Parts: sequence; C-alpha cells; structure tokens
Amino acid sequence: MSHDIIITLADVDFSYQSDFKVLKNINLNICAGDFACIVGPNGGGKTTLLKLMLGLIKPDSGTISIFGRSPEKSLNKIGYVPQHTKFDSNFPVSVLDVVMMGFLDRNFSWGRYSRQQKEIALQALEEAGVGGLADKSFADLSGGQRQRALVARAIVSGPQILLLDEPTSNIDIHGTEHFYDMFEQLNRKFTIIMVSHDIGFVSNRVKSVICVRQTLQIHPISELTGETLQNIYGAGVNVIRHDHRCSEGGHSCLHS
Repeated sequence: MSHDIIITLADVDFSYQSDFKVLKNINLNICAGDFACIVGPNGGGKTTLLKLMLGLIKPDSGTISIFGRSPEKSLNKIGYVPQHTKFDSNFPVSVLDVVMMGFLDRNFSWGRYSRQQKEIALQALEEAGVGGLADKSFADLSGGQRQRALVARAIVSGPQILLLDEPTSNIDIHGTEHFYDMFEQLNRKFTIIMVSHDIGFVSNRVKSVICVRQTLQIHPISELTGETLQNIYGAGVNVIRHDHRCSEGGHSCLHS
C-alpha cells in the first residue's frame, strides 16, 4: 500500500461569520489507501471538515491541498455521500438514473450517457450491494438501499477518495454492520474518510480515528479507551459492549 500523502490541511481555521472558530489550528495528513473515521460531539466541526476538503467552504486561514492542488481543482478525484439527500418522492427516477448522475460534469456530453457508462454504473451498484435494484424506483427503496445507491453514485466516476458523512445514520444496527463490511471492501480501491458515531462497528476496520472538537487529534484505533472517548464526547458518554443486537458480547459502542 502506498504511503503517499494525498490530503493535507495545514494550520486551518474556520468560522461561520462569527468570532467563534468552529475549527482551530487544524493540521492533518491523509495517505493513499487510508480508512479514517472522524468522530466528535455534535457541533464539533466534523461535517465542516468534510466541506473544507470538498471546497464547498474556504478556510479563514491556512491551506488545504488535495493531490497537490486546491480542493476545487481536485473534485474529479473525490466521491461524496452526504448525510441527508433531498429528493422529490413523486419524481419518476430509477435507481440506475440516480447512480448515473455521478457522471454529470464528467465526460457527459450532448445529454446522453454512453453504453460504457451504463455498464460502469451497473458495476458500481454491484459493488454497493444493490445490483438487482437498477430498474426500481429510487423512491421505493428502503433507507439502507437508498444509501447504498448513493454510495454507487459516489464511486461511479472512478474517484480516488470517498468522503462519507454519517452514511449509516438512518440504518438499523444489523444493517450498519453490513454497511461497514461494504466500506471495508471498498477501501481496497478507495481512500475513505468517514464521519461516524459508530465506534463499535468501525473499531475493527478503520486504520485511524480523527477526533474533532474544534481542534483535532489523531489516534490509532488501539488507543481508543473509554477515557479517550469521554474526552471527545463529554462526561455523559459510556462505552458498553454489544453484538449486532446490542445485547451481549461483540464490539463496544457509545451511549450518552
């Protein structure tokens, strides 16, 4: 696996039109092939960090580099799955149509998709675990199926980085386990940076944890103790153990 640094944030500060800094003195390097999880309390700056990497917002100070270029010039190398996606449930769009939207602004001309692009989209659906749903209405899918389709949309254009903002936030515990199995497989092809609260599920899969609470700290997963997590989330958080049903044996998880 390559250890080349592909994402760098240096001395980054950010605030939303106020004196309060949401992020302060952020320094971060991400290497090719990494699988990093961003954790922290609500309002701590996790989603803001992703938006900075995407170039959707600009830092007050400091620099951000993606493959040696600005985020705006590197968007063709980034796939993104937002936490919430708004859509009109009455709009007649198929799952395949949604996935092929990932080609927009990337080799898309004269309002038509090529046969090769359709084949790539079908393969992306297979990798996301919903290959049999291409012709179904997107509105008829379950929450987990929609999220998988959006993952397929994010990877269809062949990015090198996947940014995922709480991709399992509306999925039950059993489905969450399968999602992380999928991400572990995708990490063989993509560098993944994921915002998540599911420490129990990611602990055996991710390679590093990025703790964001205005400032930033990086921990190897082996260093994540109950004390460390309470420092991140606050004193009201307990670490318990559970299996896929949160009842007995298995991974640890957070409860507040």
